[in-house]
Amino acid sequence: MRNLIILNPSSFKGKALEVRSDVESAFKNHGLEYEIHISNSSEDIISTVKTSLDIFSNFISLGGDGTLHYMANALAGTEKNLGCIPMGSGNDIAKNLDLPFELDGCCLAIKNCRVKRIDLGLINGSYYYLGVSGAGFDSVVTELANNTKFPIKGAVKYTYAVYRTLVTYRSKKFFIKFNDKERTIDAMFLVAGNMAMYGGGMKIAPKADPTDGILDICIIKRMNKVHFIKAFPKVFQGQHLSDPFVEYFRVNSIEI
Repeated sequence: MRNLIILNPSSFKGKALEVRSDVESAFKNHGLEYEIHISNSSEDIISTVKTSLDIFSNFISLGGDGTLHYMANALAGTEKNLGCIPMGSGNDIAKNLDLPFELDGCCLAIKNCRVKRIDLGLINGSYYYLGVSGAGFDSVVTELANNTKFPIKGAVKYTYAVYRTLVTYRSKKFFIKFNDKERTIDAMFLVAGNMAMYGGGMKIAPKADPTDGILDICIIKRMNKVHFIKAFPKVFQGQHLSDPFVEYFRVNSIEI
């Protein structure tokens, strides 16, 4: 099988570029046929993948979760395989799917065609996502984390962004509709999880399964900042569901 590697040079401050030669050596050592395409933009990633569908069987991300999401949007509805060599700051998709992080392990998974069919979340009928989609506080946190220039990654970076955002953030009113029910809620944020983890390892939707055809909804209701600070560490173990300010349910679809 031919492999197209999409390399995002901006992933984790250029780390993907630094390991390019190692990746090429590993692919050659494992007898894997490949080409590498360097891409900086989401538009180029999607376009490159779509125009290469007749040439390659496997499409491999050498980058982070963002690169994977764009590639998934290009591959949705096809029978092509999406794989990854995790080189991002969070790498939550690889963690959720228990994918290898070591280069040799990645090559063996590709060589042995270790494939798993999973669901995709769909937003507004046009944008697919692999893991967790959120609205409210966590969207602000994600933007801050992605733009943080400090040399930190993963859970540390997202935790920093959480506490930084908490200083000025105010809860929002959300109108939601699901299962023929309509509600208005005052919440910090809510997420629709196809997978359990995001934000560098936070198990915000701990019961989510990307093969069950169901979205797990987690709503973090309005609370005072002291309570939030005390409760926040529980999310890393997925132990926040018992909190009185947390609501969790499962649906096929939801309008927000």
